[in-house]
Amino acid sequence: MAAMTGQLALLALVGDLVVALDAAAIAQLRRAADLAARRVEPAVFALELDGETVPGWDAGELLGLGACDASWVIVRLAAIHDGRRFGLRLGRCVAVQRLPACHAIPPSLFAARAGAIAAAFSTAELAAQLVAPSGIVIDLARLLTPAELALGARLRVRSEVAFERVS
Repeated sequence: MAAMTGQLALLALVGDLVVALDAAAIAQLRRAADLAARRVEPAVFALELDGETVPGWDAGELLGLGACDASWVIVRLAAIHDGRRFGLRLGRCVAVQRLPACHAIPPSLFAARAGAIAAAFSTAELAAQLVAPSGIVIDLARLLTPAELALGARLRVRSEVAFERVS
């Protein structure tokens, strides 16, 4: 998501920050307790979703803010996995609303995931009353590294092969 003030976004807690995700990219939102998920490798989860295994990652772990455990956002982006779904685990989802004034962040500031944090904003302008004073806009297309995308693709292939054997 290019950080555009006024763009519709899902706001959720991740550690001590509010993260904003492009609402248009979200296919589903599920409580973590309502979705079967198991860690299959140190950095990837297998989500059982509508008869399909979908790869998932914990946003807090990806950003170095600690694990999240409240919800799974199921995302669909044309640029990732050929538009197939993937999951992102977040803390408590707060609201869907237009982004307040956003301020660009240099891609070099968060070198591990260059460009993944597209902008920052103050939470003072948000309708929801939050303890977190700051927020960041996540560019979902840049959040996962090529190695993580490859792990997700291998998980998907393994589950498809296993499903074919059972069928």
